[in-house]
Amino acid sequence: MATQTEIKYALKRPAVYPGYISLVWAWVNAGVGYGAYMYSWGAFTAQLMRLKLVTPAEIGVTTALGRFEGGIEAAPAGYLIDRWGPRNMIVLGFFLAAMGYFLLSLWLIPSALWVYITYVGLVQLSMNWGLYNSTNKIIQWYFIRTRGRWLALQTTGAALGGTIMSPLIASVIERANWQVAAQVTAAALLVCAVVSWFTMKNKSPQAYGLLPDNEKLPHERTKEELEAAKARGATRVMTADDFLPDMGIRDAFKTRAFWGLLFGSAVGGWFAFAVPAFAFLHIGKLGFTPTEAGAIAGLFLPFSVLGRLTVAAVADRTNPLMLYGLSYVGSALGLAILANAAWNPGVMIWAYAPIYGIPFGALPAVYGHAYAACFGRKWFATIQGVINGIVTPVTGFSALIMGIIIEVSGSTQAGLNFTAVNILVGSLGFLVIATIPKPMKEARRKAIEQGIRMAG
Repeated sequence: MATQTEIKYALKRPAVYPGYISLVWAWVNAGVGYGAYMYSWGAFTAQLMRLKLVTPAEIGVTTALGRFEGGIEAAPAGYLIDRWGPRNMIVLGFFLAAMGYFLLSLWLIPSALWVYITYVGLVQLSMNWGLYNSTNKIIQWYFIRTRGRWLALQTTGAALGGTIMSPLIASVIERANWQVAAQVTAAALLVCAVVSWFTMKNKSPQAYGLLPDNEKLPHERTKEELEAAKARGATRVMTADDFLPDMGIRDAFKTRAFWGLLFGSAVGGWFAFAVPAFAFLHIGKLGFTPTEAGAIAGLFLPFSVLGRLTVAAVADRTNPLMLYGLSYVGSALGLAILANAAWNPGVMIWAYAPIYGIPFGALPAVYGHAYAACFGRKWFATIQGVINGIVTPVTGFSALIMGIIIEVSGSTQAGLNFTAVNILVGSLGFLVIATIPKPMKEARRKAIEQGIRMAG
């Protein structure tokens, strides 16, 4: 029996489709969350290393530990997102991350141990589930035909947030100190937690009497639309939601897509946490001040917006797995340029920014779309969590090994080149292995027969 809320929505469509409201705040969350989680974190690590509070190897251990605990919690967190609801996980994630940064600023234990406890144990742990995995679930509930477009546009928030937060946090550190910068970051994360509770949805649109993609409800359709549907052989007015299969984890294990995503993410994804931890240090060694290094380290982010917008324009008409693999290839090339910038820093850095930034932006823009195109929506976060549970301990080694390489050789160039090679190997392996599963291809064929366009 329908609830009063469901009846209200069914009889009177809300002024603004709830999916659009969730999209807007997911965009804001991505900016603040990824700014705190990845991009501006490099400003903190650079300052901690300059003050000799931690060593490069200890920063490598920090990132490695974060990935290891991310691997342990990935599958349970994915299951909780599917069962408990993405909004609840987002709110909890941002609250814990805010607590992590606030406690970090107190520096109660003057050693790397305090970084491990606060940043690894709270910030990385909670942001692993509070960002894209949860927001992607909401977007995939509310959009099917235009899923790729909205997933890609939502990720531009991370790029713009990083563009703003990296130099902002670096500037606060330079003008005040790193503890104040950590408290500013904590306040921004706490605001996101509170607003997310009131703006984001924890159920699919059908729970409110609505349909994905803001489709017309049956009573809103014209006589001509109903007759056209019957002429195509449909017993009722159908939408993309009627054709999209929901594959479980056992079904996913049997597909090449699962193993391709696993290999590509494990080997190619080494850049995600290793590069931000050491990019500031590398650029600083080229002769730039901390503020300049912060601005330059974030220089690729405006170009990453172009990559995300490119994906938004083509994702719903292109194989997302192909876009995903090619983006890794471009990221490897751009990172190699940054690594070898010593001979002419100005020229090479300006070359690195677009060549690394555009494919770097395309990767997260197509990431969730690739999973949904392969496995459907119901158990999306669980399947993604299982893959992340295997991948994250492996990617954790990247920062650990990179930190050791830098400390032993005294060269950030060697560490960055090592990571660029891994990205390239992962991308080529992914392109060879991964294909769209047969059930998803068959669903697309049936939907097209009914005149319904499917994303991907």
